[in-house]
Amino acid sequence: MEHITLDIQSRISTDIFVAGGGTAGCAAAIAAAREGAKVILADQWGTLGGSATLCLVSPVGSIASRSGKSFGGLPEEIFKKVDNYSRLYAKADNCAVAAPHLLKYVLLDMVTASGVKLMLHSRLIKADTENGIIKNVYLHTKSGIIRIDANYFIDATGDADLVAFSGDEWLQGCEKDAYEKLAATGLATVHYEEGAAKEYKAPEKAGVQPASSMFILGNVDSEKGEPFINKMLKYEDLGITKEQFAKNFYYGTPGFEENGDLVPLPQGRVLFFNSSRKGEVVVNMSRVTGVDSTDVDSLTYGEIWAQKQVIAITDFLRKHIPGFENCRLIDSSNILGVRESRRLVGSYVLSGADVIDCVKFPDTIAHGSYSIDIHDPFGKKKAIGGSIRGDYYSIPYRCIISAKYGNLAVSGRCISADHVAHSSTRVQGTCIATGEAAGTAAALCFNDNKFLSKIDINTLQSKLRVNNVFLDNER
Repeated sequence: MEHITLDIQSRISTDIFVAGGGTAGCAAAIAAAREGAKVILADQWGTLGGSATLCLVSPVGSIASRSGKSFGGLPEEIFKKVDNYSRLYAKADNCAVAAPHLLKYVLLDMVTASGVKLMLHSRLIKADTENGIIKNVYLHTKSGIIRIDANYFIDATGDADLVAFSGDEWLQGCEKDAYEKLAATGLATVHYEEGAAKEYKAPEKAGVQPASSMFILGNVDSEKGEPFINKMLKYEDLGITKEQFAKNFYYGTPGFEENGDLVPLPQGRVLFFNSSRKGEVVVNMSRVTGVDSTDVDSLTYGEIWAQKQVIAITDFLRKHIPGFENCRLIDSSNILGVRESRRLVGSYVLSGADVIDCVKFPDTIAHGSYSIDIHDPFGKKKAIGGSIRGDYYSIPYRCIISAKYGNLAVSGRCISADHVAHSSTRVQGTCIATGEAAGTAAALCFNDNKFLSKIDINTLQSKLRVNNVFLDNER
Protein backbone atom coordinates (compact mmCIF):
# COMPACT_ATOMS: atom_id res chain seq x y z
CA MET A 1 0.00 0.00 0.00
CA GLU A 2 1.12 3.61 -0.58
CA HIS A 3 2.84 5.19 2.45
CA ILE A 4 0.54 7.56 4.34
CA THR A 5 1.67 10.03 7.00
CA LEU A 6 -0.98 10.45 9.69
CA ASP A 7 -1.50 12.98 12.45
CA ILE A 8 -2.09 10.63 15.38
CA GLN A 9 -4.42 12.04 18.03
CA SER A 10 -4.19 9.16 20.49
CA ARG A 11 -2.89 5.63 20.95
CA ILE A 12 -4.64 2.66 22.56
CA SER A 13 -3.28 -0.79 23.41
CA THR A 14 -5.25 -4.01 23.58
CA ASP A 15 -4.76 -7.77 23.43
CA ILE A 16 -7.00 -8.38 20.42
CA PHE A 17 -8.36 -5.95 17.84
CA VAL A 18 -11.36 -6.87 15.69
CA ALA A 19 -12.07 -4.82 12.56
CA GLY A 20 -15.72 -4.88 11.54
CA GLY A 21 -18.86 -5.05 13.67
CA GLY A 22 -20.99 -7.30 11.50
CA THR A 23 -22.18 -10.66 12.76
CA ALA A 24 -18.72 -12.20 12.24
CA GLY A 25 -16.87 -9.42 14.04
CA CYS A 26 -19.31 -9.37 16.94
CA ALA A 27 -18.93 -13.13 17.37
CA ALA A 28 -15.13 -12.88 17.26
CA ALA A 29 -15.08 -10.10 19.85
CA ILE A 30 -17.55 -11.83 22.19
CA ALA A 31 -15.69 -15.16 21.99
CA ALA A 32 -12.28 -13.59 22.66
CA ALA A 33 -13.55 -11.46 25.56
CA ARG A 34 -15.27 -14.43 27.17
CA GLU A 35 -11.87 -16.16 27.23
CA GLY A 36 -10.47 -13.28 29.26
CA ALA A 37 -8.77 -11.25 26.55
CA LYS A 38 -8.88 -7.47 26.38
CA VAL A 39 -10.71 -6.74 23.11
CA ILE A 40 -11.45 -3.69 20.97
CA LEU A 41 -14.14 -3.96 18.30
CA ALA A 42 -14.26 -1.13 15.75
CA ASP A 43 -16.90 -0.49 13.11
CA GLN A 44 -17.46 2.33 10.63
CA TRP A 45 -21.22 2.54 11.33
CA GLY A 46 -23.24 3.38 14.43
CA THR A 47 -25.09 0.06 14.52
CA LEU A 48 -23.75 -3.47 14.91
CA GLY A 49 -24.73 -6.35 12.65
CA GLY A 50 -23.44 -5.16 9.29
CA SER A 51 -25.41 -6.58 6.38
CA ALA A 52 -27.76 -8.46 8.68
CA THR A 53 -29.09 -5.26 10.22
CA LEU A 54 -28.14 -2.29 8.05
CA CYS A 55 -28.97 -4.14 4.82
CA LEU A 56 -32.07 -5.94 6.19
CA VAL A 57 -30.66 -9.34 5.20
CA SER A 58 -33.37 -11.14 7.09
CA PRO A 59 -33.19 -14.84 6.11
CA VAL A 60 -30.87 -16.64 8.50
CA GLY A 61 -28.87 -19.45 6.90
CA SER A 62 -26.57 -22.18 8.14
CA ILE A 63 -27.22 -22.18 11.89
CA ALA A 64 -28.17 -25.85 11.62
CA SER A 65 -27.53 -28.79 9.33
CA ARG A 66 -29.88 -29.60 6.47
CA SER A 67 -31.55 -32.20 8.69
CA GLY A 68 -32.09 -29.59 11.41
CA LYS A 69 -29.23 -30.41 13.77
CA SER A 70 -28.14 -27.20 15.49
CA PHE A 71 -24.52 -26.13 15.00
CA GLY A 72 -24.71 -24.68 18.51
CA GLY A 73 -22.27 -22.07 19.76
CA LEU A 74 -22.86 -18.36 19.24
CA PRO A 75 -25.15 -18.80 16.19
CA GLU A 76 -27.60 -20.73 18.34
CA GLU A 77 -27.22 -18.40 21.33
CA ILE A 78 -27.66 -15.22 19.29
CA PHE A 79 -30.76 -16.31 17.41
CA LYS A 80 -32.43 -17.78 20.48
CA LYS A 81 -32.12 -14.32 22.00
CA VAL A 82 -33.46 -12.73 18.82
CA ASP A 83 -36.41 -15.13 18.93
CA ASN A 84 -37.19 -14.19 22.54
CA TYR A 85 -36.94 -10.46 21.93
CA SER A 86 -39.04 -10.74 18.79
CA ARG A 87 -41.86 -12.31 20.76
CA LEU A 88 -41.54 -9.85 23.62
CA TYR A 89 -41.08 -6.58 21.76
CA ALA A 90 -42.24 -7.10 18.17
CA LYS A 91 -45.24 -9.36 18.82
CA ALA A 92 -43.70 -11.51 16.14
CA ASP A 93 -45.37 -14.48 14.49
CA ASN A 94 -42.34 -15.79 12.62
CA CYS A 95 -39.24 -15.21 14.73
CA ALA A 96 -36.58 -17.19 12.89
CA VAL A 97 -36.24 -14.53 10.21
CA ALA A 98 -36.67 -10.85 9.49
CA ALA A 99 -35.87 -9.24 12.84
CA PRO A 100 -32.85 -7.03 12.06
CA HIS A 101 -34.19 -4.32 14.38
CA LEU A 102 -33.85 -6.76 17.28
CA LEU A 103 -30.70 -8.51 16.11
CA LYS A 104 -28.81 -5.21 16.35
CA TYR A 105 -29.94 -4.87 19.98
CA VAL A 106 -29.01 -8.47 20.83
CA LEU A 107 -25.52 -8.03 19.36
CA LEU A 108 -25.01 -4.71 21.13
CA ASP A 109 -26.10 -6.22 24.44
CA MET A 110 -23.89 -9.29 24.09
CA VAL A 111 -20.83 -7.32 22.96
CA THR A 112 -21.03 -4.81 25.81
CA ALA A 113 -21.90 -7.48 28.41
CA SER A 114 -18.77 -9.44 27.45
CA GLY A 115 -16.55 -6.47 28.31
CA VAL A 116 -15.48 -5.57 24.76
CA LYS A 117 -14.42 -1.96 24.20
CA LEU A 118 -16.64 -0.80 21.36
CA MET A 119 -15.50 1.93 18.97
CA LEU A 120 -18.29 2.92 16.58
CA HIS A 121 -17.96 5.47 13.78
CA SER A 122 -14.36 4.31 13.42
CA ARG A 123 -13.06 3.36 9.97
CA LEU A 124 -9.91 1.30 9.44
CA ILE A 125 -7.50 3.19 7.18
CA LYS A 126 -3.99 1.74 7.59
CA ALA A 127 -1.91 -1.06 9.09
CA ASP A 128 1.76 -1.33 10.02
CA THR A 129 3.61 -4.64 9.74
CA GLU A 130 7.03 -5.88 10.84
CA ASN A 131 8.83 -9.23 10.82
CA GLY A 132 5.80 -11.33 9.90
CA ILE A 133 3.27 -9.72 12.21
CA ILE A 134 0.86 -6.80 12.18
CA LYS A 135 2.07 -4.23 14.71
CA ASN A 136 -0.79 -1.75 14.76
CA VAL A 137 -3.69 -0.27 12.82
CA TYR A 138 -5.10 3.22 12.40
CA LEU A 139 -8.72 4.31 12.67
CA HIS A 140 -10.30 7.46 11.27
CA THR A 141 -12.75 8.69 13.92
CA LYS A 142 -14.68 11.82 14.90
CA SER A 143 -11.88 12.38 17.43
CA GLY A 144 -9.19 12.23 14.74
CA ILE A 145 -6.78 9.44 13.84
CA ILE A 146 -6.37 6.81 16.56
CA ARG A 147 -3.62 4.20 16.55
CA ILE A 148 -4.43 0.76 17.97
CA ASP A 149 -1.58 -1.47 19.15
CA ALA A 150 -2.56 -5.12 19.60
CA ASN A 151 -1.10 -8.59 19.90
CA TYR A 152 -3.63 -10.19 17.55
CA PHE A 153 -5.85 -8.85 14.78
CA ILE A 154 -9.06 -10.22 13.28
CA ASP A 155 -10.36 -8.97 9.93
CA ALA A 156 -14.17 -9.14 9.89
CA THR A 157 -14.69 -6.21 7.53
CA GLY A 158 -16.35 -8.25 4.79
CA ASP A 159 -14.10 -6.54 2.24
CA ALA A 160 -10.88 -7.93 3.76
CA ASP A 161 -9.74 -4.35 4.35
CA LEU A 162 -7.18 -5.27 7.01
CA VAL A 163 -5.84 -8.06 4.79
CA ALA A 164 -5.38 -5.54 1.98
CA PHE A 165 -3.89 -2.80 4.17
CA SER A 166 -1.37 -5.29 5.59
CA GLY A 167 -0.23 -6.38 2.13
CA ASP A 168 -1.45 -9.94 2.58
CA GLU A 169 -2.59 -11.96 -0.42
CA TRP A 170 -6.22 -11.79 -1.50
CA LEU A 171 -8.53 -12.61 -4.41
CA GLN A 172 -11.70 -10.95 -5.64
CA GLY A 173 -14.43 -12.30 -7.88
CA CYS A 174 -14.68 -15.53 -9.82
CA GLU A 175 -11.55 -17.39 -10.85
CA LYS A 176 -10.97 -18.03 -14.55
CA ASP A 177 -12.01 -21.67 -14.25
CA ALA A 178 -14.69 -21.20 -11.57
CA TYR A 179 -17.62 -22.45 -13.61
CA GLU A 180 -15.67 -25.20 -15.32
CA LYS A 181 -14.82 -26.49 -11.83
CA LEU A 182 -18.45 -26.18 -10.81
CA ALA A 183 -19.47 -28.20 -13.87
CA ALA A 184 -16.90 -30.86 -12.97
CA THR A 185 -18.66 -31.45 -9.64
CA GLY A 186 -21.80 -32.51 -11.51
CA LEU A 187 -23.93 -30.17 -9.41
CA ALA A 188 -27.14 -28.90 -10.97
CA THR A 189 -26.01 -25.47 -12.03
CA VAL A 190 -29.00 -23.18 -12.28
CA HIS A 191 -31.56 -22.88 -9.49
CA TYR A 192 -35.20 -23.25 -10.51
CA GLU A 193 -34.59 -23.48 -14.26
CA GLU A 194 -32.83 -25.48 -16.95
CA GLY A 195 -29.18 -24.71 -17.56
CA ALA A 196 -25.64 -26.06 -17.70
CA ALA A 197 -22.33 -24.89 -16.34
CA LYS A 198 -20.88 -24.68 -19.84
CA GLU A 199 -23.03 -21.58 -20.34
CA TYR A 200 -20.87 -19.74 -17.83
CA LYS A 201 -17.43 -18.69 -18.91
CA ALA A 202 -15.59 -16.17 -16.77
CA PRO A 203 -14.64 -13.12 -18.87
CA GLU A 204 -11.23 -11.48 -18.89
CA LYS A 205 -12.24 -9.36 -15.90
CA ALA A 206 -13.32 -11.52 -12.98
CA GLY A 207 -16.91 -10.95 -11.93
CA VAL A 208 -18.28 -10.63 -8.41
CA GLN A 209 -21.79 -11.52 -7.36
CA PRO A 210 -24.19 -8.58 -7.79
CA ALA A 211 -25.06 -6.21 -4.96
CA SER A 212 -28.62 -5.55 -3.75
CA SER A 213 -30.86 -3.45 -1.56
CA MET A 214 -33.48 -5.42 0.36
CA PHE A 215 -36.67 -3.77 1.57
CA ILE A 216 -39.83 -4.40 3.58
CA LEU A 217 -43.39 -4.06 2.29
CA GLY A 218 -46.51 -4.04 4.42
CA ASN A 219 -50.20 -4.66 3.72
CA VAL A 220 -49.34 -7.70 1.60
CA ASP A 221 -51.31 -10.92 1.17
CA SER A 222 -48.28 -13.13 0.65
CA GLU A 223 -50.30 -16.29 0.00
CA LYS A 224 -51.69 -14.79 -3.19
CA GLY A 225 -48.21 -13.89 -4.38
CA GLU A 226 -46.49 -17.16 -3.47
CA PRO A 227 -47.21 -18.87 -6.84
CA PHE A 228 -45.04 -16.23 -8.50
CA ILE A 229 -41.97 -16.78 -6.30
CA ASN A 230 -38.84 -17.80 -8.23
CA LYS A 231 -40.66 -17.58 -11.55
CA MET A 232 -39.05 -16.01 -14.58
CA LEU A 233 -42.12 -14.31 -16.01
CA LYS A 234 -43.17 -13.80 -19.57
CA TYR A 235 -45.39 -10.88 -20.54
CA GLU A 236 -48.38 -13.15 -21.06
CA ASP A 237 -48.01 -14.37 -17.47
CA LEU A 238 -48.87 -10.83 -16.39
CA GLY A 239 -51.52 -10.28 -19.06
CA ILE A 240 -49.61 -7.41 -20.67
CA THR A 241 -47.52 -6.76 -23.74
CA LYS A 242 -43.87 -5.77 -23.96
CA GLU A 243 -44.98 -2.39 -25.28
CA GLN A 244 -47.19 -1.82 -22.25
CA PHE A 245 -44.39 -2.74 -19.85
CA ALA A 246 -41.99 -0.44 -21.70
CA LYS A 247 -44.09 2.53 -20.58
CA ASN A 248 -42.90 2.05 -16.99
CA PHE A 249 -40.56 4.85 -15.88
CA TYR A 250 -37.81 2.36 -15.00
CA TYR A 251 -37.82 0.38 -18.25
CA GLY A 252 -34.31 0.25 -19.76
CA THR A 253 -32.52 1.29 -16.55
CA PRO A 254 -29.95 -1.03 -14.89
CA GLY A 255 -31.65 -4.31 -14.10
CA PHE A 256 -34.65 -3.58 -16.30
CA GLU A 257 -32.97 -3.82 -19.70
CA GLU A 258 -34.95 -5.45 -22.53
CA ASN A 259 -34.84 -9.25 -22.14
CA GLY A 260 -36.63 -10.81 -25.10
CA ASP A 261 -39.87 -12.55 -24.16
CA LEU A 262 -39.03 -12.39 -20.44
CA VAL A 263 -40.15 -9.52 -18.23
CA PRO A 264 -36.92 -7.63 -17.39
CA LEU A 265 -36.35 -7.76 -13.64
CA PRO A 266 -33.05 -7.14 -11.82
CA GLN A 267 -32.94 -10.68 -10.39
CA GLY A 268 -34.98 -12.13 -13.22
CA ARG A 269 -37.62 -13.31 -10.77
CA VAL A 270 -40.06 -12.44 -8.02
CA LEU A 271 -38.55 -13.25 -4.61
CA PHE A 272 -39.84 -12.34 -1.16
CA PHE A 273 -39.97 -13.82 2.35
CA ASN A 274 -42.54 -13.48 5.09
CA SER A 275 -41.42 -11.05 7.76
CA SER A 276 -41.70 -11.58 11.51
CA ARG A 277 -45.07 -9.81 11.39
CA LYS A 278 -48.19 -10.83 9.49
CA GLY A 279 -48.88 -8.84 6.38
CA GLU A 280 -45.22 -7.86 5.92
CA VAL A 281 -42.68 -9.31 3.51
CA VAL A 282 -38.98 -8.79 2.92
CA VAL A 283 -38.27 -8.36 -0.78
CA ASN A 284 -35.02 -9.57 -2.33
CA MET A 285 -35.35 -8.58 -5.99
CA SER A 286 -32.82 -5.79 -6.43
CA ARG A 287 -29.59 -6.54 -8.26
CA VAL A 288 -26.80 -4.36 -9.63
CA THR A 289 -24.01 -6.14 -11.48
CA GLY A 290 -20.34 -5.22 -11.69
CA VAL A 291 -20.12 -3.45 -8.33
CA ASP A 292 -16.64 -3.38 -6.81
CA SER A 293 -17.19 -2.55 -3.14
CA THR A 294 -13.52 -1.56 -2.74
CA ASP A 295 -13.82 1.22 -5.34
CA VAL A 296 -15.63 4.41 -4.32
CA ASP A 297 -17.06 5.22 -7.76
CA SER A 298 -18.26 1.68 -8.34
CA LEU A 299 -19.76 1.47 -4.85
CA THR A 300 -21.54 4.79 -5.35
CA TYR A 301 -22.94 3.57 -8.67
CA GLY A 302 -24.25 0.47 -6.92
CA GLU A 303 -25.86 2.48 -4.13
CA ILE A 304 -27.61 4.79 -6.60
CA TRP A 305 -29.14 2.10 -8.77
CA ALA A 306 -30.00 -0.38 -6.03
CA GLN A 307 -31.88 2.33 -4.14
CA LYS A 308 -33.68 3.41 -7.31
CA GLN A 309 -34.64 -0.21 -7.92
CA VAL A 310 -36.50 -0.33 -4.60
CA ILE A 311 -39.15 2.10 -5.87
CA ALA A 312 -39.23 0.49 -9.31
CA ILE A 313 -39.73 -3.02 -7.89
CA THR A 314 -42.40 -1.79 -5.48
CA ASP A 315 -44.23 -0.24 -8.43
CA PHE A 316 -43.89 -3.49 -10.40
CA LEU A 317 -45.22 -5.65 -7.55
CA ARG A 318 -48.15 -3.33 -6.88
CA LYS A 319 -49.17 -3.30 -10.55
CA HIS A 320 -48.60 -6.92 -11.52
CA ILE A 321 -48.38 -9.41 -8.62
CA PRO A 322 -51.51 -10.59 -6.74
CA GLY A 323 -51.52 -9.74 -3.06
CA PHE A 324 -49.39 -6.61 -3.52
CA GLU A 325 -52.10 -4.33 -4.95
CA ASN A 326 -52.21 -2.12 -1.84
CA CYS A 327 -48.70 -2.71 -0.50
CA ARG A 328 -46.82 0.07 1.25
CA LEU A 329 -43.08 0.58 1.52
CA ILE A 330 -42.04 0.39 5.18
CA ASP A 331 -38.25 0.35 5.10
CA SER A 332 -35.27 -0.27 2.85
CA SER A 333 -31.62 -1.09 3.50
CA ASN A 334 -29.44 1.73 4.78
CA ILE A 335 -26.39 0.65 2.81
CA LEU A 336 -25.77 -1.49 -0.25
CA GLY A 337 -25.82 -5.23 0.39
CA VAL A 338 -22.54 -6.61 -0.96
CA ARG A 339 -22.38 -10.38 -1.54
CA GLU A 340 -18.79 -10.73 -2.65
CA SER A 341 -15.60 -8.75 -2.29
CA ARG A 342 -11.96 -9.51 -1.44
CA ARG A 343 -11.14 -12.86 0.17
CA LEU A 344 -7.97 -13.85 1.99
CA VAL A 345 -5.70 -16.41 0.34
CA GLY A 346 -4.97 -18.24 3.57
CA SER A 347 -3.17 -21.37 4.63
CA TYR A 348 -5.90 -23.33 2.82
CA VAL A 349 -8.46 -22.20 0.23
CA LEU A 350 -11.80 -23.94 0.71
CA SER A 351 -13.04 -25.12 -2.69
CA GLY A 352 -16.49 -25.46 -4.14
CA ALA A 353 -15.92 -29.19 -4.40
CA ASP A 354 -15.07 -29.32 -0.68
CA VAL A 355 -18.40 -27.70 0.11
CA ILE A 356 -20.52 -29.62 -2.40
CA ASP A 357 -19.09 -33.00 -1.40
CA CYS A 358 -19.16 -32.12 2.32
CA VAL A 359 -15.49 -32.91 2.87
CA LYS A 360 -14.49 -33.22 6.54
CA PHE A 361 -11.16 -31.84 7.79
CA PRO A 362 -9.08 -32.79 10.84
CA ASP A 363 -8.77 -29.11 11.78
CA THR A 364 -12.49 -28.34 11.49
CA ILE A 365 -13.58 -25.27 13.48
CA ALA A 366 -17.06 -24.66 12.01
CA HIS A 367 -19.71 -26.20 9.80
CA GLY A 368 -21.96 -24.89 7.05
CA SER A 369 -25.06 -26.18 5.32
CA TYR A 370 -26.18 -23.49 2.89
CA SER A 371 -26.41 -24.32 -0.80
CA ILE A 372 -24.10 -23.14 -3.55
CA ASP A 373 -25.90 -19.89 -4.31
CA ILE A 374 -24.09 -17.72 -6.86
CA HIS A 375 -26.13 -14.73 -7.93
CA ASP A 376 -25.01 -14.55 -11.53
CA PRO A 377 -22.16 -12.00 -11.78
CA PHE A 378 -23.24 -11.19 -15.31
CA GLY A 379 -26.94 -10.77 -14.59
CA LYS A 380 -28.35 -13.35 -16.98
CA LYS A 381 -29.50 -16.11 -14.63
CA LYS A 382 -31.32 -16.13 -11.30
CA ALA A 383 -28.79 -18.13 -9.31
CA ILE A 384 -26.13 -20.69 -10.17
CA GLY A 385 -25.51 -23.71 -7.97
CA GLY A 386 -27.66 -26.08 -5.93
CA SER A 387 -27.79 -28.08 -2.72
CA ILE A 388 -24.74 -29.65 -1.10
CA ARG A 389 -24.55 -33.46 -1.17
CA GLY A 390 -24.62 -34.08 2.57
CA ASP A 391 -26.05 -32.82 5.81
CA TYR A 392 -23.28 -30.25 6.33
CA TYR A 393 -19.72 -29.44 5.32
CA SER A 394 -16.67 -28.49 7.35
CA ILE A 395 -14.51 -25.37 7.42
CA PRO A 396 -10.87 -25.98 8.42
CA TYR A 397 -8.94 -23.70 10.76
CA ARG A 398 -6.44 -23.05 7.95
CA CYS A 399 -9.15 -21.03 6.13
CA ILE A 400 -9.31 -18.39 8.86
CA ILE A 401 -5.63 -17.68 9.45
CA SER A 402 -3.10 -15.79 7.39
CA ALA A 403 -0.18 -17.64 5.83
CA LYS A 404 1.86 -14.41 5.91
CA TYR A 405 1.21 -12.90 9.34
CA GLY A 406 1.35 -14.95 12.51
CA ASN A 407 -1.15 -12.78 14.37
CA LEU A 408 -3.84 -12.23 11.72
CA ALA A 409 -7.10 -14.16 11.48
CA VAL A 410 -10.19 -13.52 9.36
CA SER A 411 -13.86 -14.33 9.77
CA GLY A 412 -17.11 -13.98 7.88
CA ARG A 413 -17.31 -13.12 4.22
CA CYS A 414 -13.56 -12.78 3.67
CA ILE A 415 -12.38 -16.22 4.83
CA SER A 416 -10.10 -18.15 2.49
CA ALA A 417 -12.52 -19.74 0.00
CA ASP A 418 -12.90 -19.80 -3.75
CA HIS A 419 -15.76 -18.12 -5.63
CA VAL A 420 -17.99 -21.20 -5.56
CA ALA A 421 -17.41 -22.11 -1.90
CA HIS A 422 -17.81 -18.46 -0.89
CA SER A 423 -21.35 -18.43 -2.27
CA SER A 424 -22.25 -20.78 0.59
CA THR A 425 -19.98 -19.55 3.39
CA ARG A 426 -21.11 -15.90 3.04
CA VAL A 427 -24.36 -16.35 5.03
CA GLN A 428 -25.00 -15.25 8.62
CA GLY A 429 -24.70 -18.58 10.44
CA THR A 430 -21.34 -19.42 8.93
CA CYS A 431 -20.06 -15.87 9.44
CA ILE A 432 -20.88 -16.08 13.15
CA ALA A 433 -19.34 -19.55 13.46
CA THR A 434 -16.05 -18.54 11.84
CA GLY A 435 -16.03 -15.40 13.97
CA GLU A 436 -16.43 -17.45 17.14
CA ALA A 437 -13.58 -19.72 16.08
CA ALA A 438 -11.28 -16.81 15.20
CA GLY A 439 -11.93 -15.00 18.47
CA THR A 440 -11.45 -18.14 20.53
CA ALA A 441 -8.21 -19.01 18.73
CA ALA A 442 -6.79 -15.51 19.16
CA ALA A 443 -7.54 -15.55 22.90
CA LEU A 444 -5.97 -18.98 23.38
CA CYS A 445 -2.85 -17.95 21.46
CA PHE A 446 -2.60 -14.74 23.46
CA ASN A 447 -2.67 -16.73 26.68
CA ASP A 448 0.08 -19.05 25.37
CA ASN A 449 2.05 -16.31 23.56
CA LYS A 450 2.20 -18.15 20.23
CA PHE A 451 1.39 -17.50 16.59
CA LEU A 452 -2.06 -18.49 15.37
CA SER A 453 -0.54 -21.14 13.10
CA LYS A 454 1.09 -22.80 16.14
CA ILE A 455 -2.11 -23.40 18.07
CA ASP A 456 -2.84 -26.92 19.25
CA ILE A 457 -5.90 -27.68 17.14
CA ASN A 458 -7.19 -30.25 19.62
CA THR A 459 -7.13 -27.62 22.36
CA LEU A 460 -9.05 -25.17 20.18
CA GLN A 461 -11.61 -27.78 19.17
CA SER A 462 -12.05 -28.87 22.80
CA LYS A 463 -12.65 -25.27 23.86
CA LEU A 464 -15.22 -24.79 21.09
CA ARG A 465 -17.02 -27.97 22.14
CA VAL A 466 -17.10 -26.77 25.75
CA ASN A 467 -18.79 -23.65 24.38
CA ASN A 468 -21.48 -25.84 22.77
CA VAL A 469 -20.10 -25.72 19.22
CA PHE A 470 -20.93 -28.81 17.18
CA LEU A 471 -17.81 -30.08 15.41
CA ASP A 472 -18.43 -33.78 14.75
CA ASN A 473 -20.92 -36.62 15.15
CA GLU A 474 -20.36 -37.06 18.89
CA ARG A 475 -23.06 -34.56 19.85
